[in-house]
Amino acid sequence: MKTPAPNVADTSSEAHSACRVEIEAAMHRLIKAAVKQGWSKAEVALTLADAAEDFVMELAGRTPTQH
Repeated sequence: MKTPAPNVADTSSEAHSACRVEIEAAMHRLIKAAVKQGWSKAEVALTLADAAEDFVMELAGRTPTQH
């Protein structure tokens, strides 16, 4: 079951929690698929962290670092 997207203006902890549940579920599916393809869990975790950092930098209007 998918959690409905919150109102854009909703900054409550409930909205954050609902978002986190959905994102974590998608992330675990991605990790499982990557490991099945032969990537190590450590490599996948570091790559996800790098990608998340790049996304935050983009949101802040900065250029992500080169990897």
